[in-house]
Amino acid sequence: MSEFRQKPTTKEWVIIAPERADRPKDIAAKAAGEGREQPPEYDENCPFCPGNEHKTPDEVYREDADGGWALRAVPNKYAALSSTVTPERQVQRVMVKANGYGAAEVIIESPHHNPTIATMSNAEVERIIRAYKDRYQDIISQEHINFVTIFRNYGPQAGTSLVHPHSQVIATPVIPPHIRDPIYKAIESFDTFGNCIYCTVLEQELEVGDRVVLESDYFLVRCPFAARSPFEIRIIPKIHRASFGDISPEESNDLADVLRKTLRKVYFGLGDPDYNYIIRSAPYGDDDARYLHWYIVIIPKLHAPGGFEISSGIYINPTLPEECADFLRGIDT
Repeated sequence: MSEFRQKPTTKEWVIIAPERADRPKDIAAKAAGEGREQPPEYDENCPFCPGNEHKTPDEVYREDADGGWALRAVPNKYAALSSTVTPERQVQRVMVKANGYGAAEVIIESPHHNPTIATMSNAEVERIIRAYKDRYQDIISQEHINFVTIFRNYGPQAGTSLVHPHSQVIATPVIPPHIRDPIYKAIESFDTFGNCIYCTVLEQELEVGDRVVLESDYFLVRCPFAARSPFEIRIIPKIHRASFGDISPEESNDLADVLRKTLRKVYFGLGDPDYNYIIRSAPYGDDDARYLHWYIVIIPKLHAPGGFEISSGIYINPTLPEECADFLRGIDT
């Protein structure tokens, strides 16, 4: 029997309708049957492979290992935004526009062409988390930047155009409504109950336990109560922090292990599906807010929204989050 579920943090509704599709193990089996062609370790035509550094803009961050670079961050060569223009807005009655001011960078995660985070070592993933923090802190401090998002697209269904392992950082002077609206809800909840709604959800998930995928010293991994799509996953810090930029070295190392293990569960359990992951962090000026809590959301591309979902904003999830969490818990990492 289907049911409505409300997200406690945003008050959005989803419909959980497990009778519309197969069970999680069947979805996983179907996804695994699709397969993925394994790319080579090196591609001479790839602009991110060693020897092709001249094909990218000058690097803004670099870590070396074994006599060469292990990770590089470069401005996006085809960025939609630029820091060389002015951010002033122009208002024409109810129409507002501004120059495409902002920042866009690519974090080239490895010199090798074919790994993904699920197949990397902890040390390699720790390097990626360090780069995320460095670029976040540097960009958020720049004048006129108010919002920074870090994300990873994996596979064509997730929007990636290059196979070589990479993440992106994009920063804007504007804060989108779908970012600002949950902040208003978090403030309203804090004013009503006197505490962070994300912390409360975390405590409840730990108590209930049936949506927990894994737990570490500093992080909880769960399938949300009102997940929009099959196998949606959230990684949330146990220590209250509004900004990802404030992550401690201990938390950073722990996150690397947690992220790698979580994506290994997705990789082996779901047959290496395309996915997006996004780091949700407080906008500039809200970095020490008591009502906000940063987190990572992982969305495997296993289900496309239909007309009802697009028109209403109410997503239909054909899987029970509790069953998805139980399935992922059983995947050995």
